[in-house]
Amino acid sequence: MTVWLTAATMHAQTKVTFAPQWNAQAQFAGYFVAKEKGFFKDEGLDVSIIFPSNSQSSHVLLKEGKCQFITNQLLDAIKIRDWGTDIVNILQTSRHNGTVIVGRDGRNPLKMKGAKVGKWNAGFSLVGMIFNQKELLDYHFIRFTNNVSLFLSGAIDATLAMSYNEYILLKQSNVRLDANSVYRFADHGYDIPDDGLYTTAAYYKSHKDTAQRFARASRRGWEWCHAHPDEALEIVMDYVHRYKISTNRMIQKLMLREILRLQKDKTGKAPFKLYKEEVERANRLMVECGFIDRQTHFNDFVR
Repeated sequence: MTVWLTAATMHAQTKVTFAPQWNAQAQFAGYFVAKEKGFFKDEGLDVSIIFPSNSQSSHVLLKEGKCQFITNQLLDAIKIRDWGTDIVNILQTSRHNGTVIVGRDGRNPLKMKGAKVGKWNAGFSLVGMIFNQKELLDYHFIRFTNNVSLFLSGAIDATLAMSYNEYILLKQSNVRLDANSVYRFADHGYDIPDDGLYTTAAYYKSHKDTAQRFARASRRGWEWCHAHPDEALEIVMDYVHRYKISTNRMIQKLMLREILRLQKDKTGKAPFKLYKEEVERANRLMVECGFIDRQTHFNDFVR
């Protein structure tokens, strides 16, 4: 039987703060589980969870020292390093990219040159912007906050969407979604893994043990989600209600199911690691499209 209690449990709890990159939802279920099931506590950690706003991203919260750990997508993390914040990956949760682009009225996004396309105001759109340049589509990107109202209103021709979030909302809105109108980046050479867990290189250097314990408890939380998805959903809904998030149980259930699917490799297991070739490919695409000036080297980036 695995014993999770560590020597840290015998001493005073180390206080740390964690900020996911968006609101309370099933995308971050593993971290909520780790807190509510006592996995962080087992590692000697007293974890507070805070959430970003439209004016303060999780990256800004980390940079200003308001938290020690954040989640982010791989492409955005590489961009943040290029901006000068030396963040490092301490746990990779997503194995695949969940971004899609949906064309209006069944239209093929690849045949919509110059179209008005929705992208997130908070970021998370780099794979779509890379695709736009590589495919010479000359999209005009229109920013939205966190829903599909611009697309549904007819204000834009197509929209970026996450397979675990906006895509679900579009399905519930009876939008035409088929092989012609939905382009899944993961299926066409753009399968850059999404979410991982990050801290700063300076924090990791001075608090390596704390960072490793946080990553270990977080992984345990996600593994528990895979084994107990229904119970994990209940924990997610507690957070949804606590923070008054506009959603419902069915959306969160479908979100959790898709998030867990995106974590699995071809064997059906979640490896929870980032591979060198993935970092190199992400760097190459970012450099080719002019989104970064300096590359992120795997050995400097992954702990």
